[in-house]
Amino acid sequence: MRLTLYLAVSAIVFLSSCGKDAPAWKHNDNTVRVRQAAAITTMNPYLFRTKYERYAMELVYQNLMNFDYQALTLAPQTIKAAPTVLDITEGEFAGGQSFTYEIFPEAVWDDGKPVTGKDYEFTLKALFNPKMPTQRFLGYVEFVRDIEVDEANPKLFTVFTNKKYFLNMEAISSLPVLPAHVYDEGGLMNKFTLKDLTDPAKAATLANDPALQQFADAYTSPKFSREVISGSGPYKLVEWVDDQRVVLAKKENWWGEKLAAQYPLLQAYPDTFIFRPIEDQVAAIAAIKDESVDVATELDAKQFTELRNVDFVQKIYSFLTPPTYIYFYTAMQNRNPKLADKQVRRALALCVDMDMVIKDLYDGLAERVVGPFSPEKKYFDSSLKPLAMNLDEARKLLETAGWKDSNGNGTVDKTIDGAVVEMKLQYLYTAGSNFSESFSLLLKNNAQKIGIEIEPMTVEGKVLGEKLKNGEFELAARGAGNQPVPDDPKQLWHTDSAQPGGSNYSRFGNAESDALIDAIQNAPDDATREKLYKDFQQLIYQEQPVIFMFSPQERMVIHQRFEPVVSRLGISLQHLKLKK
Repeated sequence: MRLTLYLAVSAIVFLSSCGKDAPAWKHNDNTVRVRQAAAITTMNPYLFRTKYERYAMELVYQNLMNFDYQALTLAPQTIKAAPTVLDITEGEFAGGQSFTYEIFPEAVWDDGKPVTGKDYEFTLKALFNPKMPTQRFLGYVEFVRDIEVDEANPKLFTVFTNKKYFLNMEAISSLPVLPAHVYDEGGLMNKFTLKDLTDPAKAATLANDPALQQFADAYTSPKFSREVISGSGPYKLVEWVDDQRVVLAKKENWWGEKLAAQYPLLQAYPDTFIFRPIEDQVAAIAAIKDESVDVATELDAKQFTELRNVDFVQKIYSFLTPPTYIYFYTAMQNRNPKLADKQVRRALALCVDMDMVIKDLYDGLAERVVGPFSPEKKYFDSSLKPLAMNLDEARKLLETAGWKDSNGNGTVDKTIDGAVVEMKLQYLYTAGSNFSESFSLLLKNNAQKIGIEIEPMTVEGKVLGEKLKNGEFELAARGAGNQPVPDDPKQLWHTDSAQPGGSNYSRFGNAESDALIDAIQNAPDDATREKLYKDFQQLIYQEQPVIFMFSPQERMVIHQRFEPVVSRLGISLQHLKLKK
């Protein structure tokens, strides 16, 4: 996980002594105070939009399997073992696969009712409800067709797909499971089978059934985002004060404690988590110095470097900089007439000396990227070279695309649909980010030299999230993350996701890119898929749908009273353990 922290301090606290051997910490309790760069707005695992919400929700909800932070592989979370996988050779799902799971006998919901395959079936039906805003999740489970729950043992169930999708097991196993009796108390989804909802033709005939809309309206209401928060995980919501804190407390007699020694993902050491939104970096640094936070991530690179050279802070916190699966980019709205031409997008990309940005604005704590795949993946195309800043080439590209300064005001323009349009663009970024502010000004100054006027504008994190979701922006600071599994570009790059509610924020895509993404999903073997991956990277490189920037090293501080578990995935909050 990735986060950030703040508040105000006193070196005197550190210098005072309250025990013979124990350091004089400001806090000696088993509560973890987490600084976040944005406020939590929902605790619904299928409506969230930011990683900050995900960090908290991962402590409340559980999947069938999840990533082990140290091994970087999927491991059981609510199931006894990895599923039994069989190829289907006959019948209506021939050519697909079956995945058989068995949930722990001990696994129960907060009210003591057992977690069963019926709950997982309900979760899938909710996702496939055509009235639900869950399009961004369906790209990974679109080949699921049916489920069978054992009548004699409802904790035993089998999921069927109609194709051998290369991430079937990972996708099916990684969905947060919801308690059906809580999120559908009236049983609205009971009248529908998963088989009907996953059949496009049948689903179309059901789309006007009022029960589907009733369920969607209830599920997306504030009740299930803020009031009723129920999962099988070790923590529960106990307090929520808007824009101040969200507090989670360890459940008494949580079912997973009995199995934690054998299953690492069931280990949960802290008693309480307090998530505090502190957007401003200066305030975050003050909070660290004041020892008011225990975990802070994604700190401004320069301030992080300065802070770890402060003697008294070094004695309180550990400073860690692991590599990440994240990459930063500048999103460009490809459907905006000003940005629809790839030559214009490339011109903007040529306005930035990214090596200088990493060195001077990010203190060297990053590695350049040229596309959406991590250089550590075996199918990464190393023939693609990072772009060097070239303002002369950028000017030529603009002119070739028809953008010229016809009125001599210093800004290029073009006649579009009979009207003269000046190349003026807004660049959106979240308030409190020193790096984004510096980068936006650098981009503005360089773009001005080629006749593009850029107006940097700060917005709150939740506002930016909504604008991205709805495609209501021109340029925006953005980040994306990968996982330690093969990539499926569909969610971020397919036109199916280029719609309100989807995650293709730049609205990029054409027949060629969609065909490549579909082929990657359906490739018969790894060698074929590897070639398709490289073809896709070449296409993305040529089309320049966004400005790819760099993959940052994490900049995290963790209070020294805790033993952290840290990797490329970030920090595992539930594994923070008080030192003896």
